[in-house]
Amino acid sequence: MLTRLRRQLTLLSAACTGAVLLAMAWAALSLAEGQLRAGSEAGFLSSANAIIAKLRSDRVVSTTWLAQLESGEGLIISLRDQGAPLSFSGAWTPRTARPLLLERAVAGARALGVEPDSPPLSLIDTTSTPVFEVRGDLGERYLASVTQIPSSQGWQSLVLLKDMSSSDQQLLLLRGSFAALVAAGVTALLLLCWAFAGRAIRPIEESRRKQAEFIAAASHELRSPLAVIRTSASALAVAPDQASRLRQNIEVECARMSRLVDDLLSLARSDAGTWTIARETVDMDALLLETAELFCPVARQKGQRLLLEVPERDLPPVTGDPQRLRQVLSVLLDNAFSYTPQGGVVTLRAEVDGAALTLQVADTGPGISPQSLPYIFDRFYRADVSRTTKEHFGLGLSIAKELAALHGGTLRVARTGPEGTVFALRLPLHRGRHI
Repeated sequence: MLTRLRRQLTLLSAACTGAVLLAMAWAALSLAEGQLRAGSEAGFLSSANAIIAKLRSDRVVSTTWLAQLESGEGLIISLRDQGAPLSFSGAWTPRTARPLLLERAVAGARALGVEPDSPPLSLIDTTSTPVFEVRGDLGERYLASVTQIPSSQGWQSLVLLKDMSSSDQQLLLLRGSFAALVAAGVTALLLLCWAFAGRAIRPIEESRRKQAEFIAAASHELRSPLAVIRTSASALAVAPDQASRLRQNIEVECARMSRLVDDLLSLARSDAGTWTIARETVDMDALLLETAELFCPVARQKGQRLLLEVPERDLPPVTGDPQRLRQVLSVLLDNAFSYTPQGGVVTLRAEVDGAALTLQVADTGPGISPQSLPYIFDRFYRADVSRTTKEHFGLGLSIAKELAALHGGTLRVARTGPEGTVFALRLPLHRGRHI
């Protein structure tokens, strides 16, 4: 599915970008061809003007000069004096017979209103046709122009053609070069679009992978209490003397499932962006004291100590949900007591840092391994499965981090190592209170 999506994204992006590329290439090619044609036409008109100037200045034109001009510039020149053609057989042989080309040029001039064999309408100025094209029998292209030149002794006419074979070859070479560049550009574009499409769908692929892992882990966590409930319910019929213990097992597993479902619903609301919290001014001294009192029996039961370290001055208030903030601290303290050995110390401390309040939960446990550190906030992740009881699903830190973000704060591992781990919860202070 993702491969198909990547292919579709590649084709779509390549088509859109390729259309722009082709349009730009076509515009550049048209501009280059226009410039090449304009240069050829300008050269042709320059040759015509040179011949006209020669005819006006010299009554007699050397055939040698005409031959050099023809062969040097690929021209076909035909001069007529008072309608009678001058004797000049030309300096080179075109692929189509010269008389046939001249005949077609004269026909083209007549279509444009110029009659080479008739006197010009103006006895002062030259009369020229616009530059037009003449085609040979083999499809070769010639530029043509017919000019009538009046003089005091009468009038002359000039039929001039220029072979455009070399120019057409340049055009073909230009088009071939552009086609090769476009082909290379499209190939490179497809490769780039394939790479970019891969990067674009990477978050989707990662999300899909995490979703699959999440479903698998949730299913695994739900399977265990369901198995206990089913087994206990079945045993009630065959072991009535064990009914009290079996009902207790069912109640415990139902409560465990209820906690897991609540955690899953909280994360689902967070993913959907519908998880909201209360907004009120929270007395942080009272919140910390109440939370510490809740965990004092846990510390005594595990043979550990719980220390509360707060500044002598009252802590500044925080805007947020006191129940959710207590939930974050409970997750951190519960983890700390779970991973701290007997006789160890768990410390809950608070300090003001600029415009924020930082709460830290430090333990004297074994720390978090470098391999596990990048994943401790992932859902259902447990750094040490062998030390994890059935009360932990691996969702606590994920929920705590989401709650910290909802309060505009951050939750991170401030320090970890053989001497213990420190989690730091940073919360923005209540607006209007500056320290």
